[in-house]
Amino acid sequence: MQIQRVQTVYLIICVILLAFFCFSALGSVTVEETITNIMVKDYPVLLIVGSVTALLLTINIFLFKNLQLQKRVTLISMLLIATLAAATLFIIYGTVPGAQIMWVGGVLILIASLLFAILAYSGMKKDEKKLRDSDRIR
Repeated sequence: MQIQRVQTVYLIICVILLAFFCFSALGSVTVEETITNIMVKDYPVLLIVGSVTALLLTINIFLFKNLQLQKRVTLISMLLIATLAAATLFIIYGTVPGAQIMWVGGVLILIASLLFAILAYSGMKKDEKKLRDSDRIR
C-alpha cells in the first residue's frame, strides 16, 4: 500500500511536532546561579494557540476533497506557527533582562513544524497542477 498524497504525511508530522511543542520546555534562564526552566504550559496563550493550530492541521488532513480550502487552511496554519515562533522568541528574550538563556529546543520544533507545513503546501500545489493538466487533456 502506498500513500498517494505525501502532503498528508507532512501534515501528520506537523501535528505531532506541534503536540511535542505544547509539552516541551522553551529554554532555561540562569539568574544568579538559579536555573529556571521556561515551559509552554506556563504561558496559556502559547499553549492555546499551539493546540488550536494542531487541531486545525488535524482537520486539514480530512479536507483532501476540497483542495482550495485545504490550501487556505494550510496557509493560515503556517501563519499561526510563524506567529507562535515569534511570540516564543519574544517570551524567551523578554523574561529576565540580562539573564543567561540556554535554548532547549521549543523554537526549533516550531521551525521544523513550519518546514513540514511548507512541504505540505507545495505538495498541494503539485496536486493542483496535476488536476489542471488532466483537465486540459480532456
